[in-house]
Amino acid sequence: MPPPSIRPQDEFRLDDHEVPPLAQVRTWIREVLADLDPDFVADTELVATELAANAFEHAKAPRAIRLGRRDGVVRVEVDDAAPDLLPRPGRSTLGQFRGRGLVLIGSMGADWGVDRSDDRKTVWAEIPDPNRRTP
Repeated sequence: MPPPSIRPQDEFRLDDHEVPPLAQVRTWIREVLADLDPDFVADTELVATELAANAFEHAKAPRAIRLGRRDGVVRVEVDDAAPDLLPRPGRSTLGQFRGRGLVLIGSMGADWGVDRSDDRKTVWAEIPDPNRRTP
């Protein structure tokens, strides 16, 4: 797989929490992306909190979330220490009414994927700003 087109520069550590600190993640995203359109930031918050919640529900620490942006696209990356436990869109081990987060992320026009190493995986999504046209 080619290297990511966007290198995240901002990081929020998730390990200091026993439950996913989703409100704090949303606040952090609003601060990092304060100069962008609020609706686009809200889309990014949704994607990031979904990925962070998945890391807490299905994987183990260490966990971190990172943001990067370039040319009207924001990249969200979430690390966890379960490289062999890959996400499966539309399916969940937690019940029939779960497992739709990655389907939702894809329906928002975001590309997503998983990068694995020996001791961790990174689930990432790249969200295009719908108000910005690319050449």
